[in-house]
Amino acid sequence: MHTMRKFAIPVIGMVCFFMLFVSCVDEASFVPGTLELQVPDLPVPRMIEPSGDDISVTYLKIWGEQTVGGGAILSSQVRQMGSAITIKGLRPGTWNIDVCGLNTEDASSIVTSSAEQSVTIQSGKVSTATFNLAYLTDGVGICTVTLTWPEVANHIVKASYSLNQSSVEKYAFSSDGPFTPANSLYTVDIPSTSAVNIGTYDLDVTLTNQSGTTISFPTFDTAKIYKQKNSTGTEVLDDIEVAQITSMVSIGAFSTAEAIDIPIGAFPSDVPIYYTIDGSDPTIGSTLYTGPITIAETTTIKAVAAKDGYGDSDISTGVYTGKGFTFITPPKIASIDIITNDYVTYGAIAIGEEGFDEKHYSWYLNGIVQANETQDHITLNNLVSGKRYRIMVKIQKGDSSLDTFSTTEYFTIP
Repeated sequence: MHTMRKFAIPVIGMVCFFMLFVSCVDEASFVPGTLELQVPDLPVPRMIEPSGDDISVTYLKIWGEQTVGGGAILSSQVRQMGSAITIKGLRPGTWNIDVCGLNTEDASSIVTSSAEQSVTIQSGKVSTATFNLAYLTDGVGICTVTLTWPEVANHIVKASYSLNQSSVEKYAFSSDGPFTPANSLYTVDIPSTSAVNIGTYDLDVTLTNQSGTTISFPTFDTAKIYKQKNSTGTEVLDDIEVAQITSMVSIGAFSTAEAIDIPIGAFPSDVPIYYTIDGSDPTIGSTLYTGPITIAETTTIKAVAAKDGYGDSDISTGVYTGKGFTFITPPKIASIDIITNDYVTYGAIAIGEEGFDEKHYSWYLNGIVQANETQDHITLNNLVSGKRYRIMVKIQKGDSSLDTFSTTEYFTIP
């Protein structure tokens, strides 16, 4: 259903290596030594993480003390990365040196835990040490995940994601619709509504359809949360298949003297169909379609094709009107006679039908009702030669507006 994206990025606990170079002279002459630090650039993260600028190590905070050889102190100092860092004036002996990574020149912008090494300064020699820096593993951060999916999946009512570790859900966040598409896509920003513990999480994404079915994207990506940072990223859910109602009569009339069956078809063929007959929108809690629906009275059927893993179909509606009588011959315009007499052209139009008693007629010429014309025939005067006309007649049985039928014909005056 989707394509995993892989990135070369740092992980929580990622280490960066740098070397300490220490040179000094004979202790008897008491000439101070020099400490040199080198740190390689960290790769820029690209997934659900803060921007690279937010967590990149651009400065180092360095401090230490001499444990053997005099008890000297190296006061805390901030040095910019990018070139060799030298610390002069160190007394020969054994030192405990501490280093941590900073995001800015501010000594409080700490993004890594501190690393400590015991460094021996030998007179007249260069000493080296390797430091391993790891991103902070305690504290909390936040995250904002942006989800996008194609406009064809237009019945999504809820978008959500969860942060999991070892297949156990730790956090879950969601946004409820309705959602509005733009440029053929739905786009939803879902911020975390609570603080999230620092760590690496599997990101699961779920879209919920109006019917109650879901489209799941398990372990779709990885989210990394850093201390006091907002981890952000966009997940493109572009592989969504949408179910369809492929066959269903939308409107019809039938005689209540005999029940009729309404068949419904869907694609794919294994997608269930759910329907209602009370006018409500169907969900997976509605009646499951197992075969043609039998009706014997005026009925409105609403149906949806819905299955986990698919977008819902559009809801299809069928309105079936039951009539308390049966036509022997359906009403229709039986004849249109165009007559010219004394340079005046008129039309004589008659209805032909059987089995339709207690009837009332209404005539319309080009959509305009013809007043006082209530018989099964009409004469139209002053028709214009060469003009095309549309004649429609409505036939109603008794006083029931449901028992109304209409028929339309076109004719042109020669």
